[in-house]
This record gives sequence, structure tokens and C-alpha cells, in this order.
Amino acid sequence: MKRWFVGGGIAVSVVAAFVVAVLVGMVLGAGGIAVGGTGWSSAPAPRSAPSVWAESPSPSPSPSPVVEQEPVVLFVGDSYTVGQGTTSPELRWSTRVSEEMGWEELNVAVGGTGFVKGNSKRDNYPTQLRSVPWDSVDIVVIAGGQNDFKALRKDAGRVFDAVADTYALAALRFPEAEIVAVGPSTPRAIGLEARALDSAVRAAAAANGATYVSLLDPNIVQGGLVHADGVHTTDMGNARIAERVLATLQADQPQTGARPADILTSR
Repeated sequence: MKRWFVGGGIAVSVVAAFVVAVLVGMVLGAGGIAVGGTGWSSAPAPRSAPSVWAESPSPSPSPSPVVEQEPVVLFVGDSYTVGQGTTSPELRWSTRVSEEMGWEELNVAVGGTGFVKGNSKRDNYPTQLRSVPWDSVDIVVIAGGQNDFKALRKDAGRVFDAVADTYALAALRFPEAEIVAVGPSTPRAIGLEARALDSAVRAAAAANGATYVSLLDPNIVQGGLVHADGVHTTDMGNARIAERVLATLQADQPQTGARPADILTSR
């Protein structure tokens, strides 16, 4: 892991400990350097004339408090990552994951977008990545892609290139960040487009050292987890997605590579 946790205060603690050790040595030895009976200390001062250092010891400086900084995680995605269909933003899967992992969430997802597809503002995934200052986050999560199914049927090569370019852009723009790839999902039967795009995401994740999370094996968005609109996920659906992502992130050996699979073959 590169920057999952941010620590601090080590240098301050070492300096404070050194100062305290010097002061204690001066109090005990009245200016000498005897520790453990080396014979280098001067004779102890009589009670009638105590050492000036013993009378007025200098206060020991208190070490600065250690402030643990939460890793900042950038979420890029579509309406599923926005949390459309939930009863509250706090119940969307990205927020659930962030709370469990101790992350500070920065969610720039935009509904109706994908690796290729943008909305009226052209906010596709590359645009979302560029909306955040360079090297300003600790973790990047790129999720979804189902809005590109239509484009995939028309020009598969364009979509595959866009997936690869998006992950390469994330690695270039945030070189010190961990990257998490959450594959596409579908509330319908898993077809050729879903499998093809999912495999493209796996391959891009492997090429950039990202941790891959599957939402298709098994298919998580189905049945009662789908909203009444037939597209988005309910509160429980978001909870299940969060569970799947957390299970991968918290595993001893998360998946980081693409499995051998023909991206044009449905299973």
C-alpha cells in the first residue's frame, strides 16, 4: 500500500524525549554526566546548599499532539456512485465504504456518465478525474461503466481504449494514490456488453496495479435491491455493493489482475 494511512509525530517525539533526557541528567548529576556509576559525576551538593538546577528545573516541553489525517479518497462514477435511488446521501455505497475504511470522501460522480459517455456538461470519467488537482488524493475509486453499453455495441474498440486511457490517466494524475476499480453492474441479465466491459476494466486495472472489485460475480444488482425505476439501487442495494467492495479491500490478498478471459465472449 502506498498511502492508505497517514502517520505523524515521530520526529517531534524523538526531540522531546532527548530534551527530557538531558534535563533529567542535569538534575541527577548537578551538571555531571554520570549514568550507571561511570565515575564521571561530581560530588553531590550538600542539603544546606542544594544545586540551582535542583531548585529550578526547566519545564520539559510537551510534545505536539499527533493528529491522524484521514486518507482522502476520490470517487469517480455514474448515478450509482452519486447514490441515486437512496433515501439519503449517507446511505450510498461510497459513503458507507468511506466510513468503514476511515476515509475522507471526495465524490465527483455524475449521473448518466461513463468512460466515453458524458452528460450535457461532458462530465465523463476522464473529465471527473481532471476536475481534481493533480496528486491531491490518497486513493482513487473508479466505478461503473454500464452507461457505455450502447457505445460498446457501436464501436467496441473506442470504448476499450477509453477504459484503458482512463485508468492510465488516473495513475498519471495521482501517482502516489492507490487505485480501486469497481466494475460495471446491471439490473438485468448479464449479457455480452456487461462481460466485455467488465473484462476491459479488469485488464486496465491489472495494467495500472489497481485493486479490482467485481459486481457481476455473482451479480449483485438484482431483485429487491433494484429501485422501483428498474435501474438504480435501493438503500439495501447500496449496502450490498458496499459489502462487496469492503470484502475485497479488506481481504488479505485483493485481486489486482485480470483473469484470463475473452472480453468478447459471454459466460
